Amino acid sequence: MDENIFKILPLSSKHSIAMKKFLPLLVLVFILISLESCEQNDFFTLTNPPENPWLNVGEFERAAVSPYNYAFCVDWGGGYFMQSRVVLDVMTDVLYRIPGASANWPIDVVYNRQTQVEADRVVNTFKETYQAIGICNAALDFYYEKKENPYPNASRDDIEKNLKRIVGELHFMRAFSYYHLLLLFAPAPADPDFKSKEVLPYRVSFANAEQASKPVYATADTLYNVVLNDLLKAKKLLPDKYASGMHPSYQYGRANKFAARAMLARVYFRLGEFNKALAELDTIIDQNNGEYSLNEIPIEAFRHDNPQRGKEVIWYALYYDVQKGAIPKEATLFTYLDYRATNGGHGPYHRRSTWHTFSMSNNAAKRIGWMDSENHVTDNALTDLRYKQLYWRLEGNCGTPGCGDPEYYEMQYTQVKEPHIWGDKYFRGTDGRFTNVPVIRLAEMYLTRAILRYRQGNLTGAANDLNVVRKRAWDAAATGIPFEDSEAFMTAATITEEAIHLERIKELAFEGDWLIYCENLALPVLPGERPGTEVVQPPYNGLYWVVPQEELDFRSN
Repeated sequence: MDENIFKILPLSSKHSIAMKKFLPLLVLVFILISLESCEQNDFFTLTNPPENPWLNVGEFERAAVSPYNYAFCVDWGGGYFMQSRVVLDVMTDVLYRIPGASANWPIDVVYNRQTQVEADRVVNTFKETYQAIGICNAALDFYYEKKENPYPNASRDDIEKNLKRIVGELHFMRAFSYYHLLLLFAPAPADPDFKSKEVLPYRVSFANAEQASKPVYATADTLYNVVLNDLLKAKKLLPDKYASGMHPSYQYGRANKFAARAMLARVYFRLGEFNKALAELDTIIDQNNGEYSLNEIPIEAFRHDNPQRGKEVIWYALYYDVQKGAIPKEATLFTYLDYRATNGGHGPYHRRSTWHTFSMSNNAAKRIGWMDSENHVTDNALTDLRYKQLYWRLEGNCGTPGCGDPEYYEMQYTQVKEPHIWGDKYFRGTDGRFTNVPVIRLAEMYLTRAILRYRQGNLTGAANDLNVVRKRAWDAAATGIPFEDSEAFMTAATITEEAIHLERIKELAFEGDWLIYCENLALPVLPGERPGTEVVQPPYNGLYWVVPQEELDFRSN
């Protein structure tokens, strides 16, 4: 084996500092322990074992960048984050599979929730998450084996602002990776198998040859504890935000303490630990020192192809300065625009995707009040800035070529005669290819707190949180009515649980949220417009994907 394979690759001077953090600099030998199957122990025997690749804190910064790469920047799909986001939403009643549309992977297997059948995007997610976990494990092992002091000559400032932060990011990204694995490949907490069935490989350290050839499996309950422990460490180690003295790349698209709190809130919500979730949500919403707010229009979170972020964006996947090919093109399956759209993709810049496959279901559109019984647009929709800015309605095909404007009529799928509402949240920047994607938004935090407050009997608090989200979406200019005087304004006397549920669909559709939300609250997973499909009731037996056969064969052998 060529010993040069283990040398750290230099950062290219032609890339900006923001680009540098997403280059896959640490793939190296770590891919060997990313749980891709191998039948020969000799594969793990290195003729020239790697030396420590991180000789100082500046080089250790490179340890933090590769997990982000696997999450967001792998080839066509854009990493495991976007692939899992698409899969999770496609399984819900909120999306509709357009007849006649096609893709180069088994979309109907996912749409029909055939979770015992392998689908390649699901398999890719399994591989990419474990690759990210393997990289995190190697770097964390190095740090802890050095008694948390790998660089005794480093300055106190460098240790506090960089070394500890890097370790926090590694814990965070390992938790983020395991969280996505658990969403796809593990039973929901309501499932009796949650605490008893060993479902996924357990990896919290760099695997040697023997360990890699004899994988240990763990229950979902055990692995969620790994996620929680990592996030608690990340919350302790990560800064609130970038400050002078930190590596300059940390300014853009990297996790901070608020992202860790948000992920903790998500996990506590999923595990039914509502008081702990509320504690994190209170801090995020009420104690963020003005860093995050809902005082901008909805589109502002989705149209940045530059280092900036919308004020509500707690954490985003950075694409504005990435290598060619590392674009989240997977989103074209459930969004209106082509990834090459420019200047927002509409009007003179109209560029529709040619292979998108899933719109919002008309069933869901009627449920949230954006379509009436005859599929007409409603006043509820026309007074909602989200509908106007983040969704796109197409009328049904009008019957003859050229009979309608293709920006407003369905001309691509001529058999589609009914109108449909498409997601329009992706590729909205000046250059669609490089538009950043929000991973965690403040609106989600408000809506989660609203439902948790409601279920605990705090109706005033729940109404207040719901009103913050609704007021941001209210088009006062179009109606001439202040939000507080509108029917959308809620009080403790008028708020309902269903109102919070429906607001969540309006706010978070096409962001991979609804299935998780339903499972977290023991809500039925509805069939939507799938013919012959039944409601999936708690505890959601079997509503998770089989581990790839390649891995199962490896385990058996």
